Amino acid sequence: MLFSENWLRTWIDPQVDTDELAHRLTMAGLEVDAIEPAAPAFDNVVVAEVKTVRPHPDADKLRVTEVFDGETTWQVVCGAPNVREGLKAPLARVGATLPGGMKIKKAKLRGEPSHGMLCGADELGLSSARDGLLELPDDAPVGRDLREWLDLDDAVIELGITPNRGDVLSIAGLAQECSALFDATLNAPETRAPAATVDSTRAAGIEAADACPVYLTQVIEAIPARGDTDMMIAERLRRAGVSTVEPIVDLLNYVMLETGQPMHAFDADRLDGDIRVRWAKAGEKMVGLNEQELTLEDDCLVVADAANPIALAGIIGSQPSGVSGETRRIVLESAHFTPEAVAGRARRFGLSTDAAFRFERGVDPSLPRQAIDRAAQLITELLGGQAGPVVEATGGRELSAPAAITLDMDWAERRLGLPVATDRAADLLTRLGCEVTTDGNVLSVVPPTRRFDLAIPEDLLEELARLIGYDEFRAPITRMTPEIGLPAATDNTTTRIGDLMADRGYFEAITYSFVDRELDAVITPDSPPIELANPIASQMAVMRQSLWPGLLEAVAHNQKRQQPAIRLFETGHRFAGSTAETARETGELAFVAAGHAAPEQWGQATRPVDFYDIKGDLEDLLEGLGLGNALSFRAGTHPALHPGQSAEILVDGHAVGEIGALHPETLKAFDLKGPVFAARLSLAGIDTRPLPQSAPLSKFPRIRRDLALVTPTSLAFSDLSSAIRAAGGEFLRDVEPFDRYVGEGVAEGKQSLAVKLVFQNDERTLTDDEITDTINHILEHLRQHDVELRG
Repeated sequence: MLFSENWLRTWIDPQVDTDELAHRLTMAGLEVDAIEPAAPAFDNVVVAEVKTVRPHPDADKLRVTEVFDGETTWQVVCGAPNVREGLKAPLARVGATLPGGMKIKKAKLRGEPSHGMLCGADELGLSSARDGLLELPDDAPVGRDLREWLDLDDAVIELGITPNRGDVLSIAGLAQECSALFDATLNAPETRAPAATVDSTRAAGIEAADACPVYLTQVIEAIPARGDTDMMIAERLRRAGVSTVEPIVDLLNYVMLETGQPMHAFDADRLDGDIRVRWAKAGEKMVGLNEQELTLEDDCLVVADAANPIALAGIIGSQPSGVSGETRRIVLESAHFTPEAVAGRARRFGLSTDAAFRFERGVDPSLPRQAIDRAAQLITELLGGQAGPVVEATGGRELSAPAAITLDMDWAERRLGLPVATDRAADLLTRLGCEVTTDGNVLSVVPPTRRFDLAIPEDLLEELARLIGYDEFRAPITRMTPEIGLPAATDNTTTRIGDLMADRGYFEAITYSFVDRELDAVITPDSPPIELANPIASQMAVMRQSLWPGLLEAVAHNQKRQQPAIRLFETGHRFAGSTAETARETGELAFVAAGHAAPEQWGQATRPVDFYDIKGDLEDLLEGLGLGNALSFRAGTHPALHPGQSAEILVDGHAVGEIGALHPETLKAFDLKGPVFAARLSLAGIDTRPLPQSAPLSKFPRIRRDLALVTPTSLAFSDLSSAIRAAGGEFLRDVEPFDRYVGEGVAEGKQSLAVKLVFQNDERTLTDDEITDTINHILEHLRQHDVELRG
């Protein structure tokens, strides 16, 4: 939000400079994002009056003028198309400096002397919708310094307003805040509702009372033809970042900035019958003031006449019913629309309006009458016209008054950590506009209707802290008994997982929980996602069912920036179940690898990462988590992974995730350059590990036996190892493969696998006979798996 500091100071003038004002607002939660001058630097520019205009003898597009600056009449050559006798415009005298450092000197233009320059708005750094000279009002004081007269030595302050503070989206709201912060007196302009001099009215009916409790209308007739918007009004709008459009519209925007109440005006002669506030009919169409055709849905609140919608309530009016320079009769609208009736509708149609911005955050329901009186006052005083009576329509729903909040100051002091006298707390809250009654050390506080964010005692604590000033708080020195706590020896924390992944060269990523619907379907095509009712963007419309989509988008982002090796991991939550009853949230670890397997160097050839690289990373991770002996794999399929290059991850025989190369269609969907490998594990499946047990080193020798086994190529080594361990007895310590052969001498569908077996007894030396018996038992057991000793 932008606002003029000098405009604020006409309401309230705290005795501090701009920097201190900005600091106090920021410390009170209204963060000041920027402070800019209202106009760029220039000097020696005055209000002047054009006395005479004649053609330039040697240039068709130039005029020779006589200009009075309050002291002297000067000859000035001017090329502006709107220069004319009697016009008042800015004159940069000889010696003036304009924005950008341009110096004004005596000159001859095509032989005619020129003493100074008549200026347009752009030449002074002021925005204007009109080309040519900046036309000043007829009552502009000739000879007056323009900066002083237009109050251009002003600051434009930009505030970052949080969504809960819609009450400060106006000069009145900011002034109330400053009154509380600086204990200063408000000096609001007097609102004098014009007397009704005509009987014209426009009736309104409310058919959607829950969305619009009150709707006011007022007819103003006989509005004369009008020129430009009042200069001071236009300047305040410009400094607030609002463009001038047409005097009636500009005055309504001015009232909105002043009071916080959005308003609208209809051309009375373009309306068909009375006004109704109702829900739209599905498929109903309306052309907005921006000439965009809107196809409405039945959850859109509209203002309609007898024939068509004339406004999307609280957002934008319709083009056919809008006011123009030809409008002579208007119907003013001032209404309260609830945030629920407006929220999300503007974004749905790609609209962004000041009215929607305010109604979505909540507008004080007591403002409509005050705002319509102020608008009618300004229109009749500045433009002319005759006002009719104000007509109020209600839907039968009473606006509920804010509920009283009980604040125990003993409790408040304990929570704040700072003593606050009851009288002081009551004064601070009263300055915010609250109604406060005191009973001993307990306050009963009724918030003002504009403060939707005050509902519980903790809200009042926050207000007291803001107003006292956070810099007044000091951390108390308290007595404490330190307790040394360590995580359980069997806990696998996300911190430990992150450390182990970092040790393997992976970088942690944090991606959004909201993902694109189509990308989510690539990973989990058979599971409908949880849809967001109000997504912040179309590509973030559903809750993720896997961490892979965010990580794979990050891989694509890095590949497009020529990163040669990419290793990313994330621990977070995924969301499953398409309804509130079936929705569940589970923790997950996911990691991805792509690009070079190792940094480029002279000692070894560069190769791309493969399945066994990421499988080795997984095995090292599980080993570091104390689950290495529990880890196994089995062939599996996953819609996002390549058939034949994917496996299920098992811990103690239970499936906890998947690992593999991405399917070509997955690579295409995410715009990836393959190969890319991914793995995922349920955090619940790896959250605990066996308690480590200490054991002395054995003083008895280890005995190694090597077996050359003929196995089916379809038999996974993990299954073979399990079978060997099952028959190997208590002294079998290790089973490792060290050679594989397929070819001549081995039947088709078979492979020769050389396996190392290590035996050890911690209490004595094993004998050859014992080892031979154990080997024979193992071979006998392996025949059940179609495994034989190679001859």
